[in-house]
Amino acid sequence: MTENNQTPETPAIDSLLWQALDKFTIDEPGAEFTFVQRLADENRWPLHFAERVLGEYKRFLYLAVAAEHPASPSDAVDQVWHLHLSYTRSYWNELCGKVLKRPLHHLPTQGGRVEDEKHSDLYRRTLESYERCFGHPAPADIWPTKAMQAPEKFARIRTSDFWMLRKPSRAFRNNSLAFVALILFSGTTAACTSSGIALPIFGVLAVVVVLLIAFRKRFGGGEGSCSGGSGCSSGFGFFSFFSSCSSDSDNSDSGDSDSGGDSSCSSSSCSSCSSSD
Repeated sequence: MTENNQTPETPAIDSLLWQALDKFTIDEPGAEFTFVQRLADENRWPLHFAERVLGEYKRFLYLAVAAEHPASPSDAVDQVWHLHLSYTRSYWNELCGKVLKRPLHHLPTQGGRVEDEKHSDLYRRTLESYERCFGHPAPADIWPTKAMQAPEKFARIRTSDFWMLRKPSRAFRNNSLAFVALILFSGTTAACTSSGIALPIFGVLAVVVVLLIAFRKRFGGGEGSCSGGSGCSSGFGFFSFFSSCSSDSDNSDSGDSDSGGDSSCSSSSCSSCSSSD
């Protein structure tokens, strides 16, 4: 989060700070594998989407300094933050030392219902400050408007050892269940008409329907998206590989450190926070 003594209203955009952030680049001169390429690769995002998220990360950095409240990133923006922290010289020396002129720490959430509610409120306020500062709402595919989101589940795995299939959407599952039910009903009707064994057949059909309903309740929750409803869901089909919830890289949050003050997260799915001394 950020702590400052500014007026209750978010001030007009600081042109000098924003110009410095807009021109800021993470890559060293001559880098063959650029930051945005790494970001797209590790999250399985299209390159153009990764470039957009990088731009939104800079807007988050601006709000982290200029807003009158702690700024909370969306999940997609948080992925940029995680990766940038592993570029320690760029993050601490160039960004914090020369552009922001203050440290911006990344802290884990303390968890719990009270923290979740607090973070949800801070995320809502961040979206409001975004619109006041930049003159338009934050893009919903990168900044979901729902402050509280289902916790994302990530796992670091070796993608060369596993094949992964995208979980089907809820609409796909519902349509599949309806199709199966129609086939069963048609088959049962035909069997009953020809053989006169209606009671046993309808009994089996009832059991199948109950099992289908139980399966839907057990596995019907969630859409399986990997990044806050943003880039993970764009540009890939159902049977596509993805690993936005995993990574082969050995990136680590080298810049993580404890600091005083409050903490803020984008939502209950976020486990990282910001703090500025």
